[in-house]
Amino acid sequence: MSGQAVPASELVDVARTVDWQRPAGAQLAAAADDRTRALIDGFVHEAGPPPADFAWVTLGSHARRELHCASDQDHALFWANGAAASTSYAADLADTVISGLTRFGMRPCDGGYMADRWSHSLRQWREILRARVEAPTPDAVVDADVFLDLRPLTGGLDVSPAAAELAAGSHSPRLLHGLATAANSFPAPLHAFGRLPKGTINLKRTGLAPIVLLARLYGLRAASTAVGTDRRLADAADSRVLGEDLVGRLRRGYSLLTRLRLENQLRQIDAREYVTDSVVVEDYDASTQDEMRDAFRAIKSVQSVTSVAFRTDL
Repeated sequence: MSGQAVPASELVDVARTVDWQRPAGAQLAAAADDRTRALIDGFVHEAGPPPADFAWVTLGSHARRELHCASDQDHALFWANGAAASTSYAADLADTVISGLTRFGMRPCDGGYMADRWSHSLRQWREILRARVEAPTPDAVVDADVFLDLRPLTGGLDVSPAAAELAAGSHSPRLLHGLATAANSFPAPLHAFGRLPKGTINLKRTGLAPIVLLARLYGLRAASTAVGTDRRLADAADSRVLGEDLVGRLRRGYSLLTRLRLENQLRQIDAREYVTDSVVVEDYDASTQDEMRDAFRAIKSVQSVTSVAFRTDL
């Protein structure tokens, strides 16, 4: 079973103390927010005032407030002008935060979506994001999927003009088709008659990832300004771009699968096993298996609707 070693860290410590009555990922993200702000404040105190106004922006699961024990870093820097974006100050700030968040327990992003690479002026960001919407090549769709999860954290620069470029994607059939294709590329792990398989299933690949992608797609189509998966789904239902019953099942499924993954990751850490997104179906009682089955059925149903609505079969 593939996975990664997750050493003891502050992120894991926070995960051990989550209040399960509230979204666990949000509690981990709040701790990561605090650490990121402290790292940036410490850098500015040591290095002096920045060369221009800037904004540190979180991306991915951190932006969505959906962290878990093996989350990686996703972030970017927005600057008031291009000269500041390419300074050693910007590079050193990014390196400081990346190193600090690694110690906190968030590994560097394998895909390179971090501020050491993505540091641009607000004008440049607007051009970059506009291009992702207007010319959604397969690589551009991947970028758009990442940058649609955009949450300013600190720094003060107003990044809303750049976010508005992405919001325009709600009127781009090509971008919506690309996002729909991505959302439908993760098949639900169901056998004939909607039965759960026996043995190991990957909760991220078969459940969490497609729900995140579907929420991003339908949230954009509904012109939602939300970043989190649950709120995007709720906005999709409110705007009637997706049926209320299906949305309710997806929201319950996402909550369930998120909890099962985090609980299993903590168990793996305690057992000194590699941390993965996989669980064994037979480890759960009949009631939990029924809930898992309904979550995967809901995903499959929405993917079928998506295939027709966005013609992903073409």
